[in-house]
Formats: sequence, C-alpha cells, structure tokens
Amino acid sequence: MQEQIIIIAITSVIALLVLLIAAVFGASVIRRGYHERKYRALDRLRESYRIKLQGALEAGEVKSREGEFAAPARSLRWQAIEDVLLRLLSGPGHHAEVKRLFSSLGYAAFYQERISRRNTQTRAMSIDKLGKMKDSSSVPKLISLLDDPKPEIVSVAARSLCKMESPSGLEAVVERLPRLVGEAKVSAKTMEAELLNAGAELIPCLKKQTHLFDNPRVAAIILAVLAQRPADPWVVEVATGQLASENPEVRSKALQVLGGQEHRLRFPDLSDSISPLLEDPVWWVRLQAVRSLHAIECPGSIDALERLLFDEKWQVRNEAARALLALGECSLDALLKVLSGPDRYAKDSICEEIESTNYHVRLMELLAGEDGALREKARRILELMYKLGFSTPHGEYLVDGANDAVKSELWTILKQPAGAL
Repeated sequence: MQEQIIIIAITSVIALLVLLIAAVFGASVIRRGYHERKYRALDRLRESYRIKLQGALEAGEVKSREGEFAAPARSLRWQAIEDVLLRLLSGPGHHAEVKRLFSSLGYAAFYQERISRRNTQTRAMSIDKLGKMKDSSSVPKLISLLDDPKPEIVSVAARSLCKMESPSGLEAVVERLPRLVGEAKVSAKTMEAELLNAGAELIPCLKKQTHLFDNPRVAAIILAVLAQRPADPWVVEVATGQLASENPEVRSKALQVLGGQEHRLRFPDLSDSISPLLEDPVWWVRLQAVRSLHAIECPGSIDALERLLFDEKWQVRNEAARALLALGECSLDALLKVLSGPDRYAKDSICEEIESTNYHVRLMELLAGEDGALREKARRILELMYKLGFSTPHGEYLVDGANDAVKSELWTILKQPAGAL
C-alpha cells in the first residue's frame, strides 16, 4: 500500500512537471507569435509614416497636417512616428521642424515626466530619448541630473547634453568635469567620447574654463578631444603650453593635438615645440613625439630621429625608422650611417620598416635615376639589407620588375656573400 502511494506521488509530480513545461513552452510560443505580429505591424506603420512625414516636410505642410501624426502615448503609432522622426533628425535637412514636432506631438513632455520616476532604467532611457530629440526645453532638467547620486543617470545626462547643441548644457558638463571624473561618476573614456559629439560650441565653452587644464585628468580628456577638432590657433596655444606638464599623459595628448593633420597644415612651424619631447624620460611620450614629427615631416628632425633608432623601446625605434623613411632622400645618409653601424636591433628596425612601408620600391627607382649620389646611396642601402637577410624585395623585383638597369644592379648585389654583417 505504501509503495502504491509513493508511485502515485511520483507519477503526480512527473505529470505536474510535464504540464508546467508544456505551459512555459506554450506561453513562449504565444509570446513569440505576439511579438512577431507586433513588430510586423510596427514596420508597416514606420514605412507608412515615413512616406507621410517626408512628403509633408518637403511640401512645407507639416503644421497643417500635424493632426495626422498625433497618437496616444506608447501606442504602436506613437512608437512608429517617434522612430521615423528620430531617423529624420539624424539625417540632412528639416531639423528645426522635426524638433518642433517632438514638442508639439507630446514626446518631449512625455519623457520629461518619466525622468522623475523611481525606476533607474526608465529614467536613463527617457534621458537618452530627450538627448536624441535635442529638445532645448529639456536642457535645465538634464543639467540638474548632473548632480544625481546615481552614476548611470549622470553618465547618460552628460551624454545627452553633449548631443543637444545647447551652449548652456555643454557648459554645465564642462565646468563639472573635475567632479564627474574625480568622483568616477563618468569614466574618462566615456567623457572623452561624449565631448567628441559636441558641436562648434565646445571651443568657446573651453575658452571660458581654462582653469580646467590645471587638473591633469581633465586636461588629458580635453586634449584628446581637441586632437579631433579642426585647426584653431587657440587649440595650438593650449597644446603647446601643456607640453611642459608634469603629467606624461597630458604631454602625450598635447603632442597628439600638434601632430594632427589639420594643425600641421595650418601651423607648419610646430616642430620647434615638438622636438624637445623626443628626449622625454617617458618612452610613450617619446613615441608620440616621433609620431607627431612623422606627421609634420620635418627635415630638421633627422638627427634627433636618428638617435631614437637606438632607443631602449622597440616601439620608439620602429616609429623613428618609419618617420625617417617618410622624409625621403634627405634621410638616406642617416639610414646608411645606422645600417653600417654595430647595433643589430637598430639595423633590423630600419630594414623591417623599409619592407613594411614599401620604401624599397623608391630605393629601386633611384637605382635607375640620373643622380649618381642618390643612386649610390640607394644601392648601398639595398646591399646592406641583403647582407642583413632582408632580400625578399630584391628577389621579387627580379621576377616582376620591368627595368633592366635595376635588375642588373640587383644581380650584382645578390652575387655577394649573404650574411656578411
């Protein structure tokens, strides 16, 4: 009797589990089917309203047809219209009218109300939406959230304010940078990424807050952002002044600014400010100094770059070799001097960069040139490369090259004993 009761109990439990699994599976199938129908309907509505909104905007009829785009909050129509407006705002043209629609159709007010909710996820999502909508009426509310105790709220508020093309909002973010970064409310990398979204208001805003450069962590963030901005005399002045900072990261970021393409085109005499950093005690500052001089392509830096071919860090050696090669024929004497010397690491760095940058192509062109001095220097470099075991370009040219004079010179080099150095 007892055994029968146990069997019945086990059977009942198994049956219950089977029913539970079936119920969960059934609910999953129903939920999946519901969402599929919902998203199909949403896609149809998006396409429909995209056509209507674009047509109204292009015809200048948005105000007269505004009633067509009103919908109950959180309905599928509401969501579809919001998605279309956000896409239009991220594209070219009609920005002012699209932003006005976000306000007049109730989206801005809806999300402004939700940022005061208790749920952190709801608040963060609403703040993000307001930032994407670039709603100017939301700026004061978002500024107040920069003082929120929750880091995730502060982070998304800062991101939204940087997107909103509002001088007051951007200024509020910038003036709080020391506290935001110092208290780890926003990471340095995140803050850097958000300030890159800021528009033309950034430079005027920073000019009002020059004391921020007294904080090394903040200075490094700002300089990293300025390195991606268009050329500006004030930016060059600030970056040059930061080259003397005691913080190596700040010095490195300042070098990035001065070595940027925009700045080197408008301010060609920057090499005088950059060159002293080639002797910096911190290796990665030296590396950035070489990269900046490489970008500027300053012939006056050949001697300093030659010294760095013997740097203790291979990264600096390789970058110095690459910078020398970028200077062209005026650096051939320096290359020959190092390739003829005793330091194998320095010699290998040069040979590797000659191959990786395809500079050997230029050397082979010089073999057939009319300048006898350049022709002899090129031949000597190619000969030293061969003796150091870097002969792949020589063999490839003998197979695929078109100039018989160059081939003849290369045959002469390859007839010599290899590995003689």
